[in-house]
Amino acid sequence: MPESPRFTALVQGRADQAAKELHQFADGALDASTVSDDGKHLMGIRQFLANPRLLLMLVGTAGCWFLFDYAYYGNTLSLPSILSEVSPNASIELKLFLTLALFVIFALPGYVLAVWKMDKIGHRRLQFIGFGVMAGCFVLLGAVPALTTTVAPFIAIFGVSYLFTEFGPNMTTFVLPSEGLPGQHAHDGTRRGRRSRKLGAFVGCVLVPQLADHIGLRGLLYVAGGAAVLGLFAHQRPPETAGRSPRRDFW
Repeated sequence: MPESPRFTALVQGRADQAAKELHQFADGALDASTVSDDGKHLMGIRQFLANPRLLLMLVGTAGCWFLFDYAYYGNTLSLPSILSEVSPNASIELKLFLTLALFVIFALPGYVLAVWKMDKIGHRRLQFIGFGVMAGCFVLLGAVPALTTTVAPFIAIFGVSYLFTEFGPNMTTFVLPSEGLPGQHAHDGTRRGRRSRKLGAFVGCVLVPQLADHIGLRGLLYVAGGAAVLGLFAHQRPPETAGRSPRRDFW
């Protein structure tokens, strides 16, 4: 699927190619001479590093994405092993039921609430609330031994962390980079942030099972809580974008 002439000209810097494609797409109905190169193209990592404001935005958004995905994907993909630690005698059917319950009762409503309320609450505030509740749930589960040996309270508290995962960072980490970065750099910054997201997910998937073997369930919950706490600090960098003209009021 070809890129749009606008993307080819303004992002890739290939105005001649964009004019040619515009003429072809429009079958001559549009004036291809209007396509011009404004000099604002994809930025290299050096350009982000050389601009302090862009660098802080990149560190804040990409850092939140990395920390969130470490905790989210690490715990989610290791959920069967986590449930086995909580209830060693649980059948595979019970584990599947509990996993389904976590997503249907807690995660799905979190998505709906985020779509409904995120602009009213504020994107940064919602991300702060989400990271805070996640950290509190993980630390509570790690601090109270009885909570990791009884299914009902563990699922309830772990489920609340899922609710505020979706009603929080799993929504806002996508929104803040694309809205907060200046227009010509939003694509570049979001693209680099997504790389850190994938790295965080990879680290979580690899590290969480290792942590479970060496420091146990409560230990890995403390580590996940620590990642959420770090997310609270990283989230301070992106500007608040709720209710404001994207990429115009901040720069």
